[in-house]
This record gives sequence, C-alpha cells and structure tokens, in this order.
Amino acid sequence: MIEFFSNPYAKGQYEYLSARKRQQLRFALCCAFLVLFFFMAGLLIYQKQKNILVVPAALMVLPMANFTVTYLALSKGKPLPGEKRREVSPFEENGLGLYHLMYVDEKGKRHYLAHLVAYHNAIVAYGPGIREDERVPLESDCILRLRAKNVNLRLKVYRDWPEYLARLSEIPGELTEEQRTSVERIQEIILGMCL
Repeated sequence: MIEFFSNPYAKGQYEYLSARKRQQLRFALCCAFLVLFFFMAGLLIYQKQKNILVVPAALMVLPMANFTVTYLALSKGKPLPGEKRREVSPFEENGLGLYHLMYVDEKGKRHYLAHLVAYHNAIVAYGPGIREDERVPLESDCILRLRAKNVNLRLKVYRDWPEYLARLSEIPGELTEEQRTSVERIQEIILGMCL
C-alpha cells in the first residue's frame, strides 16, 4: 500500500516528474473518495445534509485541492524528449545535470525547467516554456535566493535548445573534489526551491 503512494525517484532524476504527477493524482483521488464517502455515509445514517460526518468531508476538500493544484502545476512540464536527453546524458553521468524541475519563485509562481546543469561557477537551465518577460525576473529571483544562502552564482535560462547545448559545451566535464562538493551543495539548494 505504501508503494502505491510513494515516489521511488529523487527530485532531479529524469523519471521524477511523471512519478510525482501520478503520486499527486493518487492523493487527490483518495481525498475525493473520502469526501464522497463521508458525505454519503452522513446522508445514509442521518438522512439529512447537515450532520456530523459532513465535517470530515469538508476538511478533506482542502488537501484534495492542494494535491490537485500541485498535479496541475506539474502537468505544465513536458518530459525532455529522448534525443535531447541523450545529448545531455554526459551531465547526468557526471552528476551535474538535473531534470524536470518546477522552480517556485518567492511570489509562488511556478516555472518549469526541463534541464539544469549546476557547476562550480554558474547554473544554466533549459526552460522552453518560459516567456522572455519571465526569464529575467526568474533569473534575478534565483540569484537573490542563492545569495541569501551564501552562494554567489548566477542562473542563466535558455529557451533555445541549440543555444543551450552550445553553452553546455563550454562546461568542463571533470571536477575536483572541492568543486564536486560545491556542486552538490548548489544542487541541494536548487532542489529545495523546486516542487
């Protein structure tokens, strides 16, 4: 039963987005079932709409809405196609790449980043659905939040795949142990800002 509700993938893994969407949908459906169950049981037992079993039914509406909103937000993101994944797989293999992140800014707005590479002196991301007028505020928000955690890096979001690949080609593949520790810390902070 626990496996039915769990997500076996870590945030940032390629499969995480689809597994998280399924998880949120399952939670929302279970909450909806409980709402209907309590409401119908109250009607059958008390034969009127105003009864004590309406209270737990009403209380389950909020978690159901929360799970539904998260599901809908995650549905904005489409998985990175297989050919694009193969092109960035070296970054996954050396631990620099993260997939399918739903970045939540300080105002609560969600931005889908299909791929992100964090390395010791910058962060670059591919966000095909991010509009140009959203890009600079998103980058600024991330920079400010990173600086609040004593990380002086900048985020650059690319909307064009060839331009993103060209930028990735400039990133060195090998890291020193100190740089790897720094990258892991940066990734942990970025993942904390994402759904």
